[in-house]
Amino acid sequence: MEQALAHWAHVFLEDLTGAQRCSQHTVQAYRRDLGRFLESQRLTTAAPKDRVLTTRRFQDFLSSLAVQGLANRSIARAAAALRSFMGFLYRRGATPHDWSDRVPSVKFAPSLPRFVGEAQMRDWLQSLPGHTRWELRDRCFVVILYATGARLSEVVGLNWGDFDREARTLRLFGKRSRERVVPTGEYLAQSLLELRTQSPEAALGEKCPILVNRKGERLTGRSVARIVQRSFSSAIGGNVSPHRLRHSFATHMLDHGADLMALKELLGHQDAATTQIYTHTSLQHLSRVYRDAFPGDRVSG
Repeated sequence: MEQALAHWAHVFLEDLTGAQRCSQHTVQAYRRDLGRFLESQRLTTAAPKDRVLTTRRFQDFLSSLAVQGLANRSIARAAAALRSFMGFLYRRGATPHDWSDRVPSVKFAPSLPRFVGEAQMRDWLQSLPGHTRWELRDRCFVVILYATGARLSEVVGLNWGDFDREARTLRLFGKRSRERVVPTGEYLAQSLLELRTQSPEAALGEKCPILVNRKGERLTGRSVARIVQRSFSSAIGGNVSPHRLRHSFATHMLDHGADLMALKELLGHQDAATTQIYTHTSLQHLSRVYRDAFPGDRVSG
């Protein structure tokens, strides 16, 4: 008896988590997209057959997402999830052919990343207190996120053994546990060293987390995001997310002449095309500089 598509979807998601070691965020998004497809097309109990997985069904599903008001980026992700699922079915022998080419392509205009301006960032950093262990910890959240461009998950996963005090570097573990080493800069290194001096000796082992709560347990990403938001709101006003600090790092680096390929390595991107989104924001900065500095546009006729 042939297995139903709901069964294969479950196996596919397990494969993403296990063998492919995709992030939890990616797995959750794919689970949601596949669930929507199977339920809307009433295919949960259907077997993966040629007359079931048709181009028309995929078109109808993606069109329905547009009618519901989903952004093009979300629709494009749903299409990618379906293509990946079709390829998986073929590799597992559930279908005689790879039907991923039946899923229509969805084009979208990537939204420009939002970031904190340099002046605001400078004011925020200067406002951060550092008298107690917990004030130093909160300062380290902000400084690590901004000074390294690290992802939130990479920051909460940091252990003291990942900080090389002599070389002034941090070892980060990114998506699919890919490891990279990034420089800290003097300000971040000093902040970490000050935090060490305020922490008990038992909490400084190589496998001990750098960022802990008052019980000595590793902080969650949600806790870090909440503390960062509270700090920004108090110092500057408004809202900010940890990921916006990653965008700020990348944008400010490019604005000050950083090489795109070097930035790619610092951010832990596999594809330079992912890093290129920041060049659009940097070009906006260059346009402002051009308008302010080029005398030709101010010459009267």
